[in-house]
Amino acid sequence: MDSWKEEALTMRLTAAEVGFFEDYEDEEALEVGIAGVDESGASRSFSFQRSTYEPDEQEIQSGMDSYNVSTERGMTVYGCLRSVRLSGTVLALEFAAEDAEILEISTPVEVNLSEAQVDERILSRKLREILNWGSPEKRPDLVGLDVQEPPTGA
Repeated sequence: MDSWKEEALTMRLTAAEVGFFEDYEDEEALEVGIAGVDESGASRSFSFQRSTYEPDEQEIQSGMDSYNVSTERGMTVYGCLRSVRLSGTVLALEFAAEDAEILEISTPVEVNLSEAQVDERILSRKLREILNWGSPEKRPDLVGLDVQEPPTGA
């Protein structure tokens, strides 16, 4: 057995850029993309996507009835996250072990968002919209991704 599987090492990524994509007509997808560098200085990215339409029977049969996560290498898995936690400027991602292996990453992954200049409320809302969709048994626990409206009045 590989030692990296026995000893869960946290992958750390410093995000340089966070982007959002919505297309309800042509691409029919919602996406959050995070790009940056890992602790060794290698460029890394994660894309979180879901369809804007309900999955059809073929997608359900093939396991594509959930959100998906892709890496910079083009590896993609569906319904792979066990938990997602947003705490201040840190996004923690816990992948199912077999899916982390397919994505060729270690789990958990901690993403430092402090340099990306992203609005955490918008990121929280967009991630919740993507990850809390599709097959209920494939949805991760979402911690700190509560949709909070800014206070009104003053």
